Amino acid sequence: MKKVGILYVDDSPAQLESLRRNLTGGPYDVWTATTARSAEKYMSDADIVIIDYNMPGVNGAEALVQLRKLAPEEKQIRYYMYTTDPEAFRKHKDMGFDGVLMLKGKAGVRNQIDAVVRALKLTRWNAA
Repeated sequence: MKKVGILYVDDSPAQLESLRRNLTGGPYDVWTATTARSAEKYMSDADIVIIDYNMPGVNGAEALVQLRKLAPEEKQIRYYMYTTDPEAFRKHKDMGFDGVLMLKGKAGVRNQIDAVVRALKLTRWNAA
């Protein structure tokens, strides 16, 4: 079965490592980047891109715009905001995100990502 490619963009090395640890051993290939620019090399392999909303310099909505421009045209990538900010949570669709994940830094993020992947497999990866 093809592994699901997950790219996580966050300015915090500790958060990047935490997410990588939480997803290890699953059906995922996981890549991490601290900026949208450094994420560019993973866009062709990513199926899901998770972007931290609160990053210095470029917030998550701005990073989303940058990453969408870098995505291969033929690929349907899903973009998720990762935040604990209730205001950003409410506005994630208006910003262009497909969904939002909460519980930043908590083990529950694995459950959320598993649920997202299961839901997407119903339409996208069911032949894999």
